Amino acid sequence: MRLCGHGLKITSRTVTPPRCPSRVSSVAAGPTPCLRAYSSPSSPTDDVAIIGSGITGLACAYYLTKDLPKAKITIYEASDRLGGWLSSTRVPVKDGSVLFEAGPRTLRPTSNGLLSVRLLQELGLSGEAILTSHRSPAAQNRYIYWPNHLVRLPHPSFGLVENFSSVIREPLFKGSIWATLTEFAKRARSPDVQDESCGDFFSRRLSKPFVDRVLSAVIHGIYAGDVWKLSARSLFAGAWRDELLHGSVSAGALKNSRDGITITAREGDFLQEMKSFQWEEPWKFLLGRTSVFTLKDGLGSLTDNLARHLVRTGTVTFKSSTIVQGIAKDSEQGGVLVSTIGAPQPRRHGTVISTLAPGKLNAMNSQSASLVPDLPSVAVMTVNMYFRTPNLAPNGFGYLIPQATPFENNPERALGVVFDNAYSPSSVDADNANQISGQLDQANDPSLMADIGGFMWHNRPERLKTQDDVPLRGTKLTVMLGGHWWDGWPAYPDQQEGLALARSVLERHLGIKEEPEAWQVNLQKDCIPQYIVGHHARLKEGHNSLWREYRGRLRVAGSWMYGVGVNDCFRSAYEVVRALRDGRDGTGLEHVGAPETVRLQPKSGRESEEKQ
Repeated sequence: MRLCGHGLKITSRTVTPPRCPSRVSSVAAGPTPCLRAYSSPSSPTDDVAIIGSGITGLACAYYLTKDLPKAKITIYEASDRLGGWLSSTRVPVKDGSVLFEAGPRTLRPTSNGLLSVRLLQELGLSGEAILTSHRSPAAQNRYIYWPNHLVRLPHPSFGLVENFSSVIREPLFKGSIWATLTEFAKRARSPDVQDESCGDFFSRRLSKPFVDRVLSAVIHGIYAGDVWKLSARSLFAGAWRDELLHGSVSAGALKNSRDGITITAREGDFLQEMKSFQWEEPWKFLLGRTSVFTLKDGLGSLTDNLARHLVRTGTVTFKSSTIVQGIAKDSEQGGVLVSTIGAPQPRRHGTVISTLAPGKLNAMNSQSASLVPDLPSVAVMTVNMYFRTPNLAPNGFGYLIPQATPFENNPERALGVVFDNAYSPSSVDADNANQISGQLDQANDPSLMADIGGFMWHNRPERLKTQDDVPLRGTKLTVMLGGHWWDGWPAYPDQQEGLALARSVLERHLGIKEEPEAWQVNLQKDCIPQYIVGHHARLKEGHNSLWREYRGRLRVAGSWMYGVGVNDCFRSAYEVVRALRDGRDGTGLEHVGAPETVRLQPKSGRESEEKQ
């Protein structure tokens, strides 16, 4: 959803009278938060602890400093570094240096991503942003490898004839047209079905070949998970709802395009706030034209700058290399007692926000054996490689590998390959762009700002930023390995084995035999939580358990709730802090099962009425 020019607005709303969680049964979907007047000396917002200093923990601290500037904030981190899975490293090569990303490398500036862009503006990092336009090869050229070659996915910019020809010609899409055209006529599921796997859901609605060849590849790129285990209700909430309400996914999509999309009041409030934010003038133009963005020094620089900002506030204390071994409710004074290894006494905090995975939180909770339902997670290995020869990969963002790919074509169990040249310009691109930029800048009209070579930038006449400091860049790639393919493995490949696996993938799929000039292997254990079937119900259970035990003094945020991306982590942190600021009871999971009460007007601009 685009912020500017998206044609959507809130047209009506139903407000449910608030109910306090203490009067909600243990099987409730999640209470509507109620306001509570907190009093000293046990005010939850005087002293707040955050466990974990990944992007969610840092974001929680940031929003606390903005919304509750008088609060004392303590961040506990078991390791000696901040930032979690965000990690950017500059690696020397013969004629300069190149940037490797161990984890996420780009963000989308839509929906929850508006918080990321807003953070750039507030931290003064807008000028460091590298923006990839919707018209760039990175946005338009995305591939799936099946069964033994790359297949470019259809894109609106290619035109109807070209897309239709590709679908007809490629075995990857065999049967997809008929499956799509007949989806509306297929029987809807029983209302008694509470959840099913993404594979089962889309096999019913479309076809099993579509799931095995296309959908499983998409899931590999986001969750690194098994499409036959992950929850359709949680990953495809809109399609899941449309089948039940309208009989089919296509009928629901048609109705939404005509009457508008129904969303929760929480989501409506969020969109209204993002629209009313005072965006810098270039962002108003750039947001709707940007596919993805990154930073000159990588996304790791976002956490670095965020941490420096928190230090400057004077209200945030970092306790790195500090292992929290226990948390417990303080029944006498209220709040939560936090015990750390090496400390003689636990420390009391008014509120604790845990950004840990559920299993780690359960292990340190002394109130009960299982505070929140545990979730499985997968390990992913990323292998960054830089080759001296340019243009070894196709012009595009990269490719994903579906589960249906024959074993002999993917014995390494790779998930996909990212073409890292695609989302960051070379020095040659920058020189060409900056020459034209001077001409555009004289006109002093933001609407004339062109995307040059597929890239746009924020502060003219500033130079277009580059990540790699080399005069003539070669080819930079990242191979992603593991995920659910490695479930149950007793051990993972070491660095040399990981490099060998990645090179084998590139030689078989892209014909690259060249020795990499620089490389980096990154093993990230338990990095992506898996929203397996029943995830929605587990979140409800977790909310009720958290409330029973801690009555809002312990809250949770992170990637295991509503989305695994960086933008989703920002949103999770934003919501849990906003609830604290407003004095609302909650756990961080209170929004699960919230009724849909707001309808957005369709892009046609025609008003629609709420039908509840």
